[in-house]
Amino acid sequence: MDTVRAGDSIGYIILALGLFGFLLILMRIGLLSKSGSNVEQLTKAVVEKLNTGSIEDAQEAIKGYKGSTARVLKATLRNITRDREHIEDIVTENILNESSSIDKFGSFVLVIAAVASLLGLLGTVTGMISTFDIITEHGTGDPKLLSGGISEALVTTMLGLIVAIPLLLLGNLLSGWGQKIKDSMEQSALHVINVFEKNNIGNR
Repeated sequence: MDTVRAGDSIGYIILALGLFGFLLILMRIGLLSKSGSNVEQLTKAVVEKLNTGSIEDAQEAIKGYKGSTARVLKATLRNITRDREHIEDIVTENILNESSSIDKFGSFVLVIAAVASLLGLLGTVTGMISTFDIITEHGTGDPKLLSGGISEALVTTMLGLIVAIPLLLLGNLLSGWGQKIKDSMEQSALHVINVFEKNNIGNR
């Protein structure tokens, strides 16, 4: 806290932004964990029912499941008897609809990281300005008079980087995780469509 106090008001703002950013990271991890769960389990349940039963059996098998993957597979099964191109368009549309929840808070975290680093730069500038004001008024005879402005300049830069670097890293990692979830949903839906078409061809 002594370090933050040395950064003056900008230091406190950066700290508050950092805490808010890490809270959003935790919320995003929770959302992604929920969205990406049960992909293999859902796909396996649907494929087994399509191989041994009917479309209605497959729909019933995942009726109780919630989440992004379940909604995409349910939409796929509702329209699975249509032509291939139409089904793929429906799958793509449903994945785009789910993207809003999967990508939630993602861009905001990256914005906070960028703002934190810029605030650090702003603190550097204001710290140096206050240092030069002291030099103009009192000269350079007493180093203690200069230490406050120099400390503010250095501390705000440090705090800005401490907040920005992990937020940028975690934000991009979570964006990659979100994209992986969307890819797995698409693969799951296409796998279900392929199994259904294979079974239909085999039954003709």
